[in-house]
Amino acid sequence: MTGCAAVLVLMQRRLRLLACAALGCSFDATGLGESSGVGEPAGTSTSTSTSTSTTSGDPGTTTEAPTSSGPEPGTGDGGETGTGSTGAPSFDCGDGVQDPGEACDDGPENGPTRPCTALCGVNVCGDGHPLTPGEACDDGDQDDADECHNDCTLPPTCGNAVLDAGEQCDDANQFDTDDCIGCKKAHCGDGFVQQNVESCDDGPESAACNADCTLAMCGDLKQNTSAGEVCDLGVKNGIYASGCAGDCKGVGLACGDGVVTDPDENCDPQKPPPGAACTADCKLLICAAGRDDCDGEFANGCEIDLKTDEDHCGACDKECQVFDCKGGTCQL
Repeated sequence: MTGCAAVLVLMQRRLRLLACAALGCSFDATGLGESSGVGEPAGTSTSTSTSTSTTSGDPGTTTEAPTSSGPEPGTGDGGETGTGSTGAPSFDCGDGVQDPGEACDDGPENGPTRPCTALCGVNVCGDGHPLTPGEACDDGDQDDADECHNDCTLPPTCGNAVLDAGEQCDDANQFDTDDCIGCKKAHCGDGFVQQNVESCDDGPESAACNADCTLAMCGDLKQNTSAGEVCDLGVKNGIYASGCAGDCKGVGLACGDGVVTDPDENCDPQKPPPGAACTADCKLLICAAGRDDCDGEFANGCEIDLKTDEDHCGACDKECQVFDCKGGTCQL
């Protein structure tokens, strides 16, 4: 081909390229390719990529550069995230439905002390979540000598609400007026007043509190030696010869106490009147020899000397008149 003919062919190719570019034609490696589909019926899908070509000085040389892209990764047909072609599960812990990836889901019952934790995991001993009820504690470590054993039980401690060895009770409170104090059963004499059971409790007996934890008072039928009581006969206290004084600090009034108690006594052998003695029952005078109680007054005893009294010579009311009373007889 001559030079003029070659130039003419090259110009024709460039004109075709320009025309085809305006109409959206595609090119293959050798130049003009198949139709781009211009004029095809509506609804026919088109290619999702376009290419641009450049020509070099050599005829038929082209370079293609795809520019289109498909749907973004991770989105499905509806564009929702988390449910794309990868199949990754999507769940909501706490909705009451056990979804993939959840060990449990009790909805609003989830919690740190519940069978299903707030993270939808089964609550087990050692996970750091104390189960209520079921676990006394759960510190999540493996130290069996600390305040929480590895089996989620508390060590023997008064106040843990568990009846441990050596404890009589454990009510886990600090009240010292109930029936359990310091993990021991409350009792009279422990120094603590048990409400509605004891009136007082000073430990051992005190002047204010009896040994049975009742308030001490004379007349309560309880002898409180700390209060100085030597007896207590209740309502009999202070009655003559009862054996207990009104203040519970003595035997009280009785025959032989050195006091003549009227009207129960006429005399007292511990303090006899002049010239007389007193019977053991404190009722009668025993006059000494030659003496008599002629006026009937126990207080002055056997006041008459029958050996010399001219009005009572030898006996009460025996007058000697003009004679003298000598040796208990009337004589000149």
